[in-house]
Amino acid sequence: MPLVDDGQLRRAVAGDGVAESLVALMGLGPARDDEFRITSWHHDDATGEREIAVDQTNESVVVGERAVVKWAVRLPDEAEGVSQPAAARITALAESAFTGMPRPWGLLHWDDGGLDLMLASVVSLLPDARDGWEWAVQDVSDAALGRTSIDAALISPRRLGALVADMHTSLVRTTWGTDAGTVRSWEARAIHELHEALSLVDGAEGDRLRLRAPRIEGVYSAFRTCVGTPRIEVHGDLHVGQVLRYGSPPDYAVTDFDGNPVLSASDRVNPQPAALDVAGMLASLDHVGRVVIRRTEGADIDVVRRWIDASQTVFLEAYREKLAIAGRPDLLDERLLRPLRVQQEVREFLYAVRHLPHWRYVPDAALGDLFADRPTTDP
Repeated sequence: MPLVDDGQLRRAVAGDGVAESLVALMGLGPARDDEFRITSWHHDDATGEREIAVDQTNESVVVGERAVVKWAVRLPDEAEGVSQPAAARITALAESAFTGMPRPWGLLHWDDGGLDLMLASVVSLLPDARDGWEWAVQDVSDAALGRTSIDAALISPRRLGALVADMHTSLVRTTWGTDAGTVRSWEARAIHELHEALSLVDGAEGDRLRLRAPRIEGVYSAFRTCVGTPRIEVHGDLHVGQVLRYGSPPDYAVTDFDGNPVLSASDRVNPQPAALDVAGMLASLDHVGRVVIRRTEGADIDVVRRWIDASQTVFLEAYREKLAIAGRPDLLDERLLRPLRVQQEVREFLYAVRHLPHWRYVPDAALGDLFADRPTTDP
């Protein structure tokens, strides 16, 4: 954790100048000593600090209204013997000149007995940026209330499809195959999560989940067919909330390359199928629609339903098209999309039970459509 010594050693906070000092160090270019190393790609002068007051896995400080310093205050357990995935992913994207993320300035590393740990990252601040749980919900609400058209609300999903494809082709330095043991582990984990959800989810949602359970396990059997699918470096926790929209005309930037925070560091650092990110984004587009139906008084539910289907279609079309242009259509194994979509909804149930009880309406409704057995009215 960042510290300051002003007569008594204490935790640094915004205004102490620690983040500002790190930004200044980036201006000196790449450097290292026996324990610490700085990777530097860009630098601008920036002074003054303010905190970003939102709940995060890590902690961020804005410096000079130009840069964001993100302190990685929760490092992997030394016993796991692996580094965080974010450093490698940011480096790969920076070196590939990927522009679909906040511009990276640099990274601060610590060599902990041979384990290279990222202590902080510095990226450009995107003024007035909003994440997808704000801008996407607003877009669909406007369409559902007749303020804009469905076509206008489909512009962003189409842009996201191209953005995610660009990210994947930029991340690829090598590909890994997938053997029978790996696909068996995918299926086993998915079934374990399903049984965990079955034991925890009560009420009408739990009843419907139990009725769907045999079909869910049947969907998971598709994992067995995916021996040989390519695995790459992926985002690992991709959803609309990880995409910022900023500027005019609007542009989009992917953030937070730490991977799924509920997984171990060793799981987060492993290569995965590109379909994992694609399925995550498809699920979150669905979830945006569920949120609009739930929260927007007067919303035309039929419009929202049409948007959910159309947004997933245009996202996939743009994603496939970009992969084809890059000569990498092989990166997407379409066979994985349905089992990964269903698995994501089961995980949403687990998230709801552990952190946000009212959220269970989202995976319940999403699974209802995936299995064509939803109630005639949404909860």
